[in-house]
This record gives sequence, structure tokens and C-alpha cells, in this order.
Amino acid sequence: MEELPDDYNAWLSIGKNLPTLIENGQLRAEVEKLPMLNVDELRGHRSQRLAHLTLGCITMAYVWGRGDGDIRQVLPRNIAVPYCTLSEKLGLPPILVYADCVLANWKRKDPRGPMTYENMDILFAFPGGDCSKGFFLVSLLVEIAASPAIKEIPKIIKAVRCEDQEASEVALQHICSCLRKANEVFKEIRKYVDANQFFNVLRIYLSGWKGNPKLSDGLLYEGVWDTPKKFAGGSAAQSSIFQSLDILLGTEQSASGGSAAEFLQEMRTYMPPAHRAFLHALESCPSLREFVISSHNASLQEAYNSCVQALVSLRSYHLTIVEKYILTPARQQARESQASEESPDSESRGTGGTDIKNFLKAVRNTTQKALLKDV
Repeated sequence: MEELPDDYNAWLSIGKNLPTLIENGQLRAEVEKLPMLNVDELRGHRSQRLAHLTLGCITMAYVWGRGDGDIRQVLPRNIAVPYCTLSEKLGLPPILVYADCVLANWKRKDPRGPMTYENMDILFAFPGGDCSKGFFLVSLLVEIAASPAIKEIPKIIKAVRCEDQEASEVALQHICSCLRKANEVFKEIRKYVDANQFFNVLRIYLSGWKGNPKLSDGLLYEGVWDTPKKFAGGSAAQSSIFQSLDILLGTEQSASGGSAAEFLQEMRTYMPPAHRAFLHALESCPSLREFVISSHNASLQEAYNSCVQALVSLRSYHLTIVEKYILTPARQQARESQASEESPDSESRGTGGTDIKNFLKAVRNTTQKALLKDV
């Protein structure tokens, strides 16, 4: 869905012109002039998700402005009230989440054409030229490549319950193929996303107000709460697909160390409720890992290990991308501004507010530990 009912054209008008409005210094004035709109007229999940995406982008633009340190600590009631009301309806927090900027922020150029980079565009962009398109679309295409793996999960659960080793092996091979394809798609990010534009521009607009020293008290949602609230920015940890595969493969991310495990659990609250429910249901299913171990089937074990290794490879590549797009530019910035009182640590955090390198290493290493030795 690309359009909202006419009553909400004022939101879309701002949302679709964010870079220009920000560059011209008009964004905040335009937001403050918006009428207070009632979200009850937004009927249906898809229109509500599009509105949530729209308000999320407007909110990020309003808070961070030109990205020059002039930050707003209060979200005006004419945005805050409908945004929080809509967020409650959807079971999502009132901040731009992965389910917004990646899963809902796209369209086909040719409606009958394929879902490829060449035939797709994003609905809303931030300053930074084509950086938004590259980052959001490649992230989406990784999800699309990995998504057929989800359809294999019920087959595996059924196979484990029926002790069907052959069906389990076939499904695991399909999942492994999906993960390898997702990793190949992920590599396209270097082609479409400029590291300087990402670090110095786009990343600012994806940052939240939890674990962020630039908004250490959080954001006040005027007319909704009397005190500021802290919400994490969009993060790949909010991807339901990869958390579901962790559960399926029994990689025990809860053992990856307190902060990493806690962050992954917290990120579930930033997923659509149906996705959270799916993860919760998976946790009560029979253990595939235990089934593979008890089978003493070398071929099945190899299929299982191939899946785990494919997930390890994807997470290792994520670490190299973080090095290129966040850590290296952060070190460069620190060298250039050694006189600055600001800790460079704040610049090397992920948009979700984590110490991103240590977090990703912990998750990757825990995944690696799931590999089965000869049993």
C-alpha cells in the first residue's frame, strides 16, 4: 500500500518530502502546523502499518532535524497523540522500527514485475541521497531471500514429532539454501550504500532514544505521557526471521551473555505481535537439535550443521559490514575530533543503542557453538 485515505494527505505530504523539508529548514515548522488527526478512520492492518511508517519517519526527522546536534526532546501532541494511539492498536512502540522502515517501506515500479532491486523503490527516504534506498531495500531483499525458510519450519516440527529423519533433512537443506542466498544478497549492500553517507547522515535518523547519550532522558510524547520515554531505534535484531531460526536450530542465544540475550528478548517487543506470537509458539515445540543428536544419522547431522554454519557466515558478514559502515568511520571521526568532550563510544553504537561489535560477536559465537561434533 502506497496511499492513505485523503484525510491523512498532510502526513504523506511531509513524509514523502522529508529530505527537501529538512534541507530547507522547514520540516519542524510544517510538522508543528499539522492538524490533530483521528486514527480511528484508518481501517485495516495495511493502512495502519503505512500510517505507522509515515509517522515514524516524520518523528525521526522532527527529533533529529538536520542531524547537526539541534535535537528536539518533545514530540508535539499533534503527532504524538495519533502516533501513540496507532502504535497501541498495532502493538508496536511509537518509534520507527524495522517492521516499518524495512518490511513496510517499499513498492514495485512495475506492479506485475519481480521483487528485485531494479524493479523496487522505497516510499520514504531520509537525507543522504540514495543511501536510504540502498540500505532499506537490501535489508528487505535479505528478508525476502531468507523468508522461504519460514515455510520449512512447520514441516520440520511435524517431521520431528513423527521422527521422520528424511523429511527433516530435506527441510534443513532448503533452509540452508535460503540462508546462503540471503548472505549473497546481503553483499549487495556495498554496491548500493555509501559508508560515509550511512555513518554521517542516515544512521542519525535511525537512532532511537534509549542507550543514546544525545537523548539520555528519552523523548517526551506531548499529550500522552507526563515523563519522557526511552525506545530503541530500528535494528536488524528486530528481524523475526533470524530469531525464529535461532529457536528452531536451538542455538541458545540466551546463553550468549546477559546483555546480548536481554537485548534480543527486548527486540521482540519491537516486532509485530503476530511475529512475537510465532516465536513464542516455536519455543514450546519439540527440539530439532535433540532429535538430530539422538538420531545418530550422519547425513541429518550434516544438514543441521550446514544450516548453523550458514547462519554463522551471515552473522560474520554482518560484523564485516558493521566494521566498514560504523566502526571505521567512528574511529576516523574520533581522530578528527580528539578535542571534543563527546565519547567516541557513542558514535560506535548501533541504532538500537547497543555496543554493536560486542553484541554481534556474542550472537555469532553462540551460533557457532551450536555446531554438532561427531555424535
